[in-house]
Amino acid sequence: MNKIHEKSLCCRARIRRFGGRRRQCAVCKKTWRAWRRKRGRNRLRISTFLAHQFARERLLPTRASQNRRSGSRNKQQYRLAQSRDRCVSMCPWPVQPPTCPLITVADAIVLFLQGRWHTWYIITVRPVAENIATALPPYHKEGTETVSGWINAFATVNANVRNRIVALVGDGHTGLVREARLRGWIMQRCHFHLIARIQGRCSKWKTGRRAEEGRRIYQLTKCILTDLERTRVQSALDELETIGWTHRSPELRKVIAGFVNHYRDYRTYLAHPALRLPTTNNTVESLNSILERVRKQANGFRSLKATHAWFIVTLKTRGRIACNPKNQPN
Repeated sequence: MNKIHEKSLCCRARIRRFGGRRRQCAVCKKTWRAWRRKRGRNRLRISTFLAHQFARERLLPTRASQNRRSGSRNKQQYRLAQSRDRCVSMCPWPVQPPTCPLITVADAIVLFLQGRWHTWYIITVRPVAENIATALPPYHKEGTETVSGWINAFATVNANVRNRIVALVGDGHTGLVREARLRGWIMQRCHFHLIARIQGRCSKWKTGRRAEEGRRIYQLTKCILTDLERTRVQSALDELETIGWTHRSPELRKVIAGFVNHYRDYRTYLAHPALRLPTTNNTVESLNSILERVRKQANGFRSLKATHAWFIVTLKTRGRIACNPKNQPN
């Protein structure tokens, strides 16, 4: 609608049209623009495409640099940082199933940044009837992996998701075991971490100094982990406990003693086949390796804030990962 009664601000006189967007005072002939154009350069349209491509390892690594002539930041790095920040604030996390029971696979990634240790607690959840796990928002805390860190990490999980968890798969850290016992979850300890710790002290391979003893310990361990016959499992436990009491390595004695005392936590997948539990936390280990590859691709991030932001972007982009159950022995 035309404002036919509007008066000029200079003389309070009638206003004439003076071209498309200009107006003119009928008395002093002063002209002005009706709708002023916004000053400055045009703003770039920031999208999340660059951040997603970087997290998928499909973009060359870039690092902020100073232009020798202008002193300005690298344009590609600037756009990538803007895309990262927009993804952190705008992109949603993977949607969780609303009603079905869940199992959780958890692990932590510890990095030394800016002269201090920092830990990110990574938690994934998977519906019992499915084979795909989704990542939850990570919890960051300064310091190494601790019991209080896991307490706070699970406290930040949405109550609707946390209340539907029925089992936890982890590497046996004290914080994970405490959370499982306190919240009434079924605990499944990781087989890979156990075998790796045993083989690190007494290897079964030919190059090991005590290869024969290492092979025997490995056979007994596998029998306890997988055998369905109760008598064979008990016999293997007795023999392995004897080896643990008499072995010269204090670290191996400690590992074997802990395994013998808590061997039922390693056989949870046999006691609860309906939950379709995995026997390792390789799901989260794979996510951790993806996060490490993103850091390597960028040749390391400049700050703690950038590291945390890129971890969030990577988990949002690649936060759905396979989590297959352990095949039941016949």
